[in-house]
This record gives sequence, C-alpha cells and structure tokens, in this order.
Amino acid sequence: MKRFICLALILFCSCQSSNDAIEGWQKVFQNDANGSVSFGDKSALIDAVRRGYPVRIGWGGNRVEHVAEAEFLTIFQGEVFAQIKTILGQAPRIDGDSIKIRFRTQNHWTKIAGTNGYSTAFMTDYFKDSLVGGGTDRYTATTWYVYYPKNSSDIEARPLWRKESPNWENWNKTNYKDTSR
Repeated sequence: MKRFICLALILFCSCQSSNDAIEGWQKVFQNDANGSVSFGDKSALIDAVRRGYPVRIGWGGNRVEHVAEAEFLTIFQGEVFAQIKTILGQAPRIDGDSIKIRFRTQNHWTKIAGTNGYSTAFMTDYFKDSLVGGGTDRYTATTWYVYYPKNSSDIEARPLWRKESPNWENWNKTNYKDTSR
C-alpha cells in the first residue's frame, strides 16, 4: 500500500505544469541599441506574441524610464515590433529640490520599438493637427515583458501568416521549422 501511495504521489507531482511558477509579468527579452541580445531569448517573446499574451515594452532616456503596454505587435523577418497607444505628451522637470512631470497639454505622442534596436516616435499637436516632433528613425535599448496566464503552456505557438505568402519558403528556411503541416 505504501508503494502505491508513493507511486501515486510521484505520478501526481510529475503531471503538474512547470509554467505555474511563471504566472504574471515576466521580463523575457532585452535588446541593446544595436539589436544585440542583452537578456533572454527572442524566440520566447515571439512565441508569447503568437499565443496572444499581453506585452509591455520599457525604455529610457534623459534620466527617465518608461514602460507601456504594446497595443499593436508585428513579427517581421524574425523581429518583433511593438507600437504603444498614443498618449498625452509629458514634460519631466527638476526645479531645485522638486521633481515633476507635467502634461504637454496639446501634444499626443506614440512610439514603435523593435527587438532589432529600431525605434521611431512622433508627437502631434492635436489642436493644429500637425506633426511637431519626432518621425525619425533611431536605435535604442528596449526591455520586453510578457504576461503569462495560468496554464500558459496549453497553447501552441504557430506562425500567423499564410504559407502561400511569397516569402514563406525563404522565411521557413532561415527562421523556423514549419510545424503546421
């Protein structure tokens, strides 16, 4: 009887999902401004995007750090690109001993960042409906976070584009095995 109970416990423990430990937001990838990997595995990020998991990106500059939800994600030639939702512009300031961030009340701002280091952003004056800043290509370090739901291993990550696409064979040879056949 003791052997049966031990065997049942071993079997029960081996059936438990190993992904339960990573439920929630996890840093999965970080690229430097040159697109080189400084943390994690890009394929884990690509799999998470294909599974439809929420993604956040983080970046910094001028002593300020930002983290935003990725509202629109694109996988292209083995790179991930994230576009954030347009926000009201901000103007961080240090006035003596006081630190503040104020709104740029007439400006909207948005950004796209890529795992290859590419970044672009622009600001518009929504009163005048005109571009007031940005719109130039840059390269910057970006940190990528994924929200892993409970039991996240149940979903298979497959490419979302059609094999009939003109570049399928080139993509398939250079990046991933085709598991959809």
